Amino acid sequence: MRKSNKGANTMFGTYQPDVAQVRRNRQIIAVMVLCIAGLFFLLLSMQFFWISLKPGYDVEYLLENDVQEGMHVKGQVPYTYDCFADMSDLEGGKVSYYYYALPAAEGMMILKVPVSRQREMETLLEETLDYLDTGIWPTSVVELEGYVTKAQGRLPYLLSEYMAEIGYTQEEIKAMGEPMMIEDASGRIEKARINAPVGIILMAAGVLLGVFFCFWNKRKS
Repeated sequence: MRKSNKGANTMFGTYQPDVAQVRRNRQIIAVMVLCIAGLFFLLLSMQFFWISLKPGYDVEYLLENDVQEGMHVKGQVPYTYDCFADMSDLEGGKVSYYYYALPAAEGMMILKVPVSRQREMETLLEETLDYLDTGIWPTSVVELEGYVTKAQGRLPYLLSEYMAEIGYTQEEIKAMGEPMMIEDASGRIEKARINAPVGIILMAAGVLLGVFFCFWNKRKS
């Protein structure tokens, strides 16, 4: 049977589709899809993209100077003490992160690294222990990019327990105050550097397309 695009017969007469309105609806949907997709990419990556725009501080600089929450960290880990906790100690289940103690000028910092970096950190730990015996500086390179945050939950307690085990007194541990933590977010920051510009481009394309459709429809009317 041959179909006709001219309209459809109803009890109220012949229904004639509004082609212009259908076109406008499609235009609105296209603009909304672009804007929503752009907003999604931006929300997904904004936190780490903002961190990546801040000046990057070397890990060694942080260990020797005052540290503030939110600082952008980028560089090599020069040395490390033991891994004193992992994510299963804190929440149970499968291990996803390891926590290493880093001796700093004002006491001790924490380095949080994903499981994928454990082997590198253990090699650096062995070389750090050798350095304490031989004076030969560690040569392993553990590159990371991340940010500084406050240690929360049970981490301060677990760190204090570790420090007590290696010889610190309770007075010394209390005098150091709340420990700060360097979180390795290399993968998330790299993704943010891609996703954030993509989100901006999609939102800009949606806005420009919306403006174009407005002018186009005015000329057609």
